[in-house]
Amino acid sequence: MGLLDPAPGALKVYVVGGGPGDPELLTVRGARLLAQARFVLYTGSLFPEETLRGLAPQAELVDSKGMVLESIVERLHYEAERGGVVVRLHSGDPSLYGTLLEEREALEALGVRVEVVPGVTAAFALAARAGVALTAPGVAQAVAFARLGVRTPVPEGQSPGALARRGLTLALYLSGMHPKTLARELLEAGLPEDTPVLFGHRVGQAGEEVGWSDLSGLGTLPPRDTTVYLVGEALKARGVRSRLYAPGFRHRFRRR
Repeated sequence: MGLLDPAPGALKVYVVGGGPGDPELLTVRGARLLAQARFVLYTGSLFPEETLRGLAPQAELVDSKGMVLESIVERLHYEAERGGVVVRLHSGDPSLYGTLLEEREALEALGVRVEVVPGVTAAFALAARAGVALTAPGVAQAVAFARLGVRTPVPEGQSPGALARRGLTLALYLSGMHPKTLARELLEAGLPEDTPVLFGHRVGQAGEEVGWSDLSGLGTLPPRDTTVYLVGEALKARGVRSRLYAPGFRHRFRRR
């Protein structure tokens, strides 16, 4: 079933999660919307323009990286009034470390409906590249998304150091320019030096780099933006087994 444009007279903007930059990691719905789009506002510093031109061949493409919120909302409102499929493309997933809340609130105040399409976030793309799990039975059953409070502070108790504890898997964003600071904070929080660290730079894009380190080596990694870190014992867990498929584990779909 194809996607439908907004009803005549209705104003609508689709906020689409573009994933990490690999066009094959877009959702089917996101790819269909881009293919049908008349206008796409995207962040060129995070999503490759050459990839987007292949996904949205009919669309006018405008890079938002030099814009402020007010000009973004004004342009999206204007394009919604012109009709057709209007897409605000966010890198990764719109619900994580983006501007979804303020854009949606401002657009809805102008009478523009906003529909959000989820995307693959970089932490999941990084885990997939390395073939690792973020949770492991008996090792880690919790994952926390966090970032350093460098230019923008984080609420009390939500810094990487405050969240860090042995067994919890951390997905660390917006911290790639400060590996030494991050390593120091996690070590001071009590994580062992040999805690596994998986890092990914430009995951899903040209020039992708994925590699392993540990907390003792994290501070020696080069400072680079668009780098994501995964930290925790679950990343290198071995010899664990879920109860879900254990022969003696009963549930409503399997009899003993």
